[in-house]
Amino acid sequence: MAAGGRDRYSALLRSLQAGQELPLYRRGRAITVDWHPVLWTLVRVAIVVALLYVGVRIGTQWWREARVDTWTGGTGTVQSGVRLADCAVIDVIRVEDFPSWISFEGSVYRYTGWKRPYVGPETPGYRPTGHRNGSMNLVLIENTADGRSRDTILVWLDGALAGVEYARTPECDPPAAAARPPAGAIADSGP
Repeated sequence: MAAGGRDRYSALLRSLQAGQELPLYRRGRAITVDWHPVLWTLVRVAIVVALLYVGVRIGTQWWREARVDTWTGGTGTVQSGVRLADCAVIDVIRVEDFPSWISFEGSVYRYTGWKRPYVGPETPGYRPTGHRNGSMNLVLIENTADGRSRDTILVWLDGALAGVEYARTPECDPPAAAARPPAGAIADSGP
């Protein structure tokens, strides 16, 4: 039963397709795909959204790295940021939620990532300084030798169960602070 030089299978496909031919794969040829206009629009929108996301992400990272925050409250000036000029030890640290460095009492402290249990001002062995930057609080550690000598400090987010330790980084201290002895050391009065 050939219909016009075609076999029965071709006739069946043609009747099922209501007269529209389907592009079939043939050796040596690529499959042609007809894109729906709405699909092309969705692909374009997805590409634009992805490019905007990448642009905003890079822009906010650049802005965050160039910014230096000054903390409020307490006595003295506390500053923090992500990048610190002429300090390679700190420039390799990148943390989303915390600054890479904090300048406190003339010393520079770097993010260590170490956690200490701290649930608020009533936690024994710690003393809040009153310095705040948004929801971050600067806390002095009084229950270890490193904390008492101000070699480590703690940054605590409001409501968290632990704080993040920052270690003193003498190689990044300003020149005047690098010459002074650590807090709690006995100063030599000379001969």
